[in-house]
Amino acid sequence: MKSTDKRYLLIFTFFLLLPFSVSAQLVQGKRIEFDLNSSMDEDHQLFSLQENGVLLFHSIEDVYRRKMTIDFHKYDSTLTELWKASFVPEDEFLLNKTFQNERFLFVLFKKRERTDIRVLRLDLETGDKTYVEGNLLTNMDIEHFTVLQSKAFIGGKYNDRPVVVMFSFFDKTSKVLPEIHANHLMISEMDVSARNEVVYVMLKNERNCQYIIKTYSYEGKPLNSVGLGDKQRTPISGKILNMDNGTPLLLGNYAEGCSPLSIGIYMQNLSNDSKIQYIDFSDLQNFFSFMTPKKEEKIKEKIRLKKERGKEVKLRNRLLLHDIVSTPEGWILIAEVFYPEYKAPANNGFSNWRSYRIGNDTYNNFRYTHAILCGFDHNGKLLWDNSISLKDVQGSELSPKVQITRQEDFHILAYPDEDLIKAVVVNKDEKIKDLESFDLKTNSDKEKITDTDRTNLIAWYGQSFLAYGYQSIRKDNLTSREVFSISKLTYTLKNGKQ
Repeated sequence: MKSTDKRYLLIFTFFLLLPFSVSAQLVQGKRIEFDLNSSMDEDHQLFSLQENGVLLFHSIEDVYRRKMTIDFHKYDSTLTELWKASFVPEDEFLLNKTFQNERFLFVLFKKRERTDIRVLRLDLETGDKTYVEGNLLTNMDIEHFTVLQSKAFIGGKYNDRPVVVMFSFFDKTSKVLPEIHANHLMISEMDVSARNEVVYVMLKNERNCQYIIKTYSYEGKPLNSVGLGDKQRTPISGKILNMDNGTPLLLGNYAEGCSPLSIGIYMQNLSNDSKIQYIDFSDLQNFFSFMTPKKEEKIKEKIRLKKERGKEVKLRNRLLLHDIVSTPEGWILIAEVFYPEYKAPANNGFSNWRSYRIGNDTYNNFRYTHAILCGFDHNGKLLWDNSISLKDVQGSELSPKVQITRQEDFHILAYPDEDLIKAVVVNKDEKIKDLESFDLKTNSDKEKITDTDRTNLIAWYGQSFLAYGYQSIRKDNLTSREVFSISKLTYTLKNGKQ
């Protein structure tokens, strides 16, 4: 080999050995604001339409007249308003649940202390509205709402027993699904498969700690019933996934017996009698990688020694499971570890604080410790896992915090922390780069955000997020105002060698 070739080879090898780096930057783009009226009870929700924009659901209730108005605003990918539609519910009809699919947003209303219901269907493309009247047959407490084609499936409780009502938009008839209204059962989740035209009702038997998945046809006929778990391992929640051939998979978290604390995740093929796959948290390679390397290694060593002595290692956590993220390789499960606490509402100018019930206890504040990620292939095989710290992020509402987007082989995970947006870049089981915390700003240099409430984040399209929430804004240290704001955030990643 010539000396020149050797020199080029050495230089090439030197660059290969340099540490890999990713530079990233989060940039705030357009911001829109809505001034809040102190005499009104207002609520705002965002529904991502990906590249087609975003829908803002804005409800305004006169607390004295008990009259509600709902405004729908559709914005394009630049946050330019395309159309606005308004709707006024009938007297005594309370806004209950919403459900979104690719074409429509469905809004469920129920008459106070009655069985009458109304369903508003909003066309996400045009803003056209359809309003349908119906009846629940029983004065149930509604907990779940989903839609398959032209039928709504409404789940909840009646006389402390579960019930699911199927309501047809065409002929306005209602039907109670069979084999559900029984003692010791509660509805965990409901899901639909548009591809297979079936409805899944997931039930928890609180007496024998069994998790039951009931499948119904589009006509409401029972098709199948599968019982999972025992007093050692019982699924807590489940998300339905469909493989390329249409085979349904159930993915979720499980506990020991009837405990609300998760000890791992599971995967079950619902099309055959295959054995359920359990993966304990202690078997994940990076469950503790959100910690400092020294602390992570210390905990892993304790677990290893216990397993060598033949002892079971069970890591118990409260887990908030997200919707499963589809990827070209398969799926990503994201879940946040949290714990509830009671905290008296602070007098911060915002009146819409809410309480949540877990078991027999009521909480109105939640602290998040970390989030776990698990990557699966299309057959449900675990490929990798990772975790990121949430550094005691807290919120008055129990809702998903971490949002995920993808650029090439990297995933950008971002989450709100009061008035800051924080993020980390991962590549499967590797941590690549912590992004700088980003401080949300107003549209004017003369104004400053002095307080925030319920700051949320959603992954939008491409390399963008939407940050939204309630804020107190002060101008020139004199006057202040309360607003609801939406800000577009974009990022760029550049790969290189340090």
